[in-house]
Amino acid sequence: MKNLLILTLIFIGLQACKSLTSTTYIDPKKTFVLGEGKHGSYDATIKNVGKDMVEVIQIDEKGRNYTMDILKIGEKKEYKVAKNATVMFKNINMEKQAIIEILITGNPNASLSMGYQENK
Repeated sequence: MKNLLILTLIFIGLQACKSLTSTTYIDPKKTFVLGEGKHGSYDATIKNVGKDMVEVIQIDEKGRNYTMDILKIGEKKEYKVAKNATVMFKNINMEKQAIIEILITGNPNASLSMGYQENK
């Protein structure tokens, strides 16, 4: 019985490692950066719960970047993120804070970095 309990706890822990959720606040003139080149592929489901649009940008392993989408207010979309790619969520409003809900599923590994930078 004790072994079954331990195996159940390990299984729950492994399942928890396969997803990450966050409500992320992005100040005006800032960009939230997810991943910086050392992770596996994953799916990112993003919902814009703020009061303005958010630009979604992907940078591939070779440094090429492109706008994946402009996420409208209240819109929810899923993005496939390639291994070692960086995804950026750019607050395009110069005065108001942007708010997104993030759900990451898949196997991004523990080295998926997150942070903020000034808009470019």
